[in-house]
Order: sequence, then C-alpha cells, then structure tokens
Amino acid sequence: MRLGVFVVALAVCLVLDSSFLAAVSIGGVHPLSTAVLMVYVGLFAPRRMVLWTALATGILLDLATPAVYRGDQPFFLIGPYALGCVFGANLLLPIRTMVFRRNPIAVGLLAIPYLFAVGVVFMAIWTVRGLYSETAVPWADASAAAELGRRLGEAIYTGGFGIPFAWLLLMTWPTWRFEVGSARR
Repeated sequence: MRLGVFVVALAVCLVLDSSFLAAVSIGGVHPLSTAVLMVYVGLFAPRRMVLWTALATGILLDLATPAVYRGDQPFFLIGPYALGCVFGANLLLPIRTMVFRRNPIAVGLLAIPYLFAVGVVFMAIWTVRGLYSETAVPWADASAAAELGRRLGEAIYTGGFGIPFAWLLLMTWPTWRFEVGSARR
C-alpha cells in the first residue's frame, strides 16, 4: 500500500468530517468518512499496515477533538479514539476473509460494526477517566445510554453514507497499489 495515498485520503476525510459532513447531521448524528476509509484500508492492506494506520488515524481523531478540564481549560487526550480504532481494526481483520472486498456494499456495511466498536472503546475510556479526575465526559449533558444510542445511530448513518463513498474509493483502487494474492512477506 502506498502511504502517500493514504495520508492524502486521510487528510481529505478529516476535513470532510470536521466541515462538510457535520453540516448534514440529522439529530446531532453525522457520518464519518474516516471510518469508511479505515474499513477500506482494513480490507486490502496487510495486517501490520492496517493496525498502524488505525493507530495513526485514532491519534489524529483524538487531536481533532478537544476535551474540557475544570470547566474551562481545553486539553487533548490521546487514547480514546486511538485505542478504539485499533480495537475496531482488530475486529475487522478476521471478518475481511468472509466478504467480497471489492463490493462497496460490503465496505459500507462493515463500517457499522467498526465504528460502533470504536465508539464503545471511546466511551469506556472516558467513563473510567471521568471517575477519578475533574474531567467531565464529552457527553456530560446526556446519559451514557443516550450517548451509546447516538454512537449506534452514527454508525448506521456512516454505513449508509459509506456505500457511495466506498464506491468512490474503489474507483481509486489501482493508485493504492495494495498487495493482492497469497504471497506474503
């Protein structure tokens, strides 16, 4: 896999997530193109590359979402999305042998469990952190069950959005230069 193509695609997806896709939110829920990109990479790249790209994507997502400490001091906690993306990638790796990889519907539908797994790990880390520090959890206005429901809605919305977005990604498949076949290093 070409890392330069991944970096450009990740930058485009991060900009899409923070600007355009937030504008098409329904009830506070918007799709995440970075999740579809990670599923796309997870279906074709070698295992080690999938895990490293998931970690890098998670770190960038953590750096894009500031938290609040003691009511007014913003800070960035690296870990919730980073560990969540790695967990989601580990969930995706055994499943990728059972699907038609070059099908945009498979990419879109696999974005649902991937993103829900990322959300569960994100919530678990923030819940544990909220127990022992003066940091408020990001969903302070709602209950954890409401936030979990919002995360599930976000995963389903991303799955629907992921089908046409995956079709666009699959059109760029030759530029990624994924290793195909049974030869492994």
